[in-house]
Order: sequence, then C-alpha cells, then structure tokens
Amino acid sequence: MYRLQTEDFQLEMLAKVYEEDMSSPVNTSLILSVSSDGFSASAGMDIDVRDLSEFAMGLNELYETLEGTVRLEEPYSDGYMEFSADSLGHIRIMGCVQKSTAYGYMQKLLFGNECDQTYLKNFAKELHADFAKYAKDR
Repeated sequence: MYRLQTEDFQLEMLAKVYEEDMSSPVNTSLILSVSSDGFSASAGMDIDVRDLSEFAMGLNELYETLEGTVRLEEPYSDGYMEFSADSLGHIRIMGCVQKSTAYGYMQKLLFGNECDQTYLKNFAKELHADFAKYAKDR
C-alpha cells in the first residue's frame, strides 16, 4: 500500500497488476482511498499499469524539480488523481473517486488539497521504485 498523509488529508493506493493481461488496455486494479477535510471515499479504478508507471515516474520528477503536473485517469470513467507543484514546494492534489452501487446509484467525491513537498517524498519514491519497470518504452 502507498500512503500520503498530512494533518487533514490522506491518500492510499493499493494496486494489483494482472501480469497475464498485459496486452489488454486495462490490466491493473487500483483501489484509491481518500480522506480530505472530513470527506472520504474509497473506490476501484481499472487502469493500464503502463499509465501507472508514467504517473509514478512523473510524480517522482515533480517531487525532484517542483515543476509540472502529473495525472492518472481511469480510461472508462471520470476517476482520476492529479498532482501539481510550484517552485515554493507546494503540492496540489486533486481528483475524483467514484463508484456505482448495486442499486444503480453513483457515488462521487471530488477532492482537492495541498501539502508541502516533504509529505510527497516517500509516496513518490515508493511508487517510482515499484512501477518504473512497467514503462511504455520497455
């Protein structure tokens, strides 16, 4: 599990890569749990591990340079998370967690929060260490 936690924000990710489905455009289940200023949600995202790899490498670069924006999107829904940085070390985290219920209702949490770059280090480094190997050019 990967966790980024501040005083009023927590983001947890748990990824399951289905190696036997690597030729499929959706081969990874990502559980994304968010708690932001008292609001919380948890839902799955079906993604390509190569997109997660790009996100992990981009997030690590964002941490190192304090420049840019990285985004991970679910291809068949509105689910996403996005990190952006400024030169002062502020990291903005935004996203959408959503799921459909068994009764046909849609639950959705749009979230946004900000933290100092020091909170991002372990999260970015751990994701990079585990998912850089799935880069698209390999």
